[in-house]
Amino acid sequence: MQTPIYFEWMGLQLQEPMAIITNMMLSLFCLFACLRLRRGSDSAANYWWRLFYVFFGWSTFFGALGHGLFLYFGVYGKFPCWTLGCIANVFAAKGMMSFQGYSRLTRPVEWFIWIKSLLFLVLAISTQKFIFVALDAIVTYLTFTGAFAFVLIKRGLTEMRFMLIGVLILLPSAFIFILKINPHRWLNKDDLSHILMLACIAFFYHGMKVWNNRTTAKLNNV
Repeated sequence: MQTPIYFEWMGLQLQEPMAIITNMMLSLFCLFACLRLRRGSDSAANYWWRLFYVFFGWSTFFGALGHGLFLYFGVYGKFPCWTLGCIANVFAAKGMMSFQGYSRLTRPVEWFIWIKSLLFLVLAISTQKFIFVALDAIVTYLTFTGAFAFVLIKRGLTEMRFMLIGVLILLPSAFIFILKINPHRWLNKDDLSHILMLACIAFFYHGMKVWNNRTTAKLNNV
């Protein structure tokens, strides 16, 4: 296990500067994506994906605080990040099931999405282990933004290829985290996973941008 990097800033004893930076990069990109998607269509898919970026943005913001202020709050300081992250996973899954004309969000599927994430969140908090939050993300991205994106592509929603690419980019992070692969003290498994996640959600955003352009073009031609 690597020793965390400690540093002092404005009288505070902090740690893991790279985790703070990479989490803030994720948070700022989520803010950008959310603001841009607000200009998009009023479709249900766009609404849910916009909420994904809102909650994931706050999750990574609190993630930066949880890492940096670990000496003060311990694992409890990470609970806001874990909670918001699991909720963000719900909205990503709901977004994938809400592309009008290509997918439909049914009540049983919605119940499954919520129960899955709440169950993983309860396990994470009760055991104080992040692995369950990671598992929730893995299940969500592999099934809904990965496998189901492939189904949507077959149905003619070609912009879902960007969602699929995003998942493929993120896939190595599961092995990096589970196998605890730390390339360098200044680029540990968390930092590397955050960078891959940034690339992943950037592709998700691009897929939604193309979807919004398609929806807007259809409305203009009506």
